[in-house]
Parts: sequence; C-alpha cells; structure tokens
Amino acid sequence: MITPNEREARFSLGDQDSVIRPLALNLFRQAECNYLILKMGERGIITYRHASPQDPRAFFTLDSFAVKVIDPVGAGDALLSYATLALQATKSEVIASILGTMAAAVVCAHDGNNPVLPEAVRRIIDLTEKRALYS
Repeated sequence: MITPNEREARFSLGDQDSVIRPLALNLFRQAECNYLILKMGERGIITYRHASPQDPRAFFTLDSFAVKVIDPVGAGDALLSYATLALQATKSEVIASILGTMAAAVVCAHDGNNPVLPEAVRRIIDLTEKRALYS
C-alpha cells in the first residue's frame, strides 16, 4: 500500500498535466502496488485496487471528512496508520480508506500532532451516520 499526496505523485511520475484519475492509475501501475490511496487534501482521496481494467470498482473516491481544518500536519500519518490497521483487520480496501480518511479528519481538527484515539474516529463515524440518516 502506498499513500502519496498529489504533489508527490506528480513529482515521482514527472507529470504535471494529467488529471487525477489517469495520474493515480499511472502511479498505481508503475508502482506495482496492491493498493493506492492518493491524497488530494480538501478534495479527499482516490483509491485504486486490483480488479480487471474494465471493472468500474477498480477505483473509488471519497470526500474529506474534515469539517474545519485547523492544522493538517500529521493527517497523512494518521491516514496511513488507520488504513493499514483496518486493511489488516478487515481485508477491505473500502473500509481501510474510509477509516483512514476519518482518522486524517480527526488530526486536521486540532492544532499540533496528537494521537488519534479510537473514540475520536467513532465520533466521526456516528456524525457521518447521523448525517446520512438526516436525523
């Protein structure tokens, strides 16, 4: 699994012109990784995983869960940590991407690089569920 940001992906490929989806696919193929989460800041992430090239589920995007960004330092580390643990526990790239993105949102909401406690991620899960149910 690799989790570069857009700037790192563009630099590593020497590609400043491609739009995000082809950029991420090119990096995914060249890196020969099993799983790629390309971080796009406030625009969220795009995740690539192994599937047939014609499979529309070979990639998916997620919006950021960050409501108010105070300090993004450490968000990438939180995403990597939670995504890795979730992937190991569930074997699901979707769950790993969601939990990783939620952990990154927790970090962004506070000043400084603090540990991301499971309770804080659970609060984002509960808030997201509440919003989805419009209650």
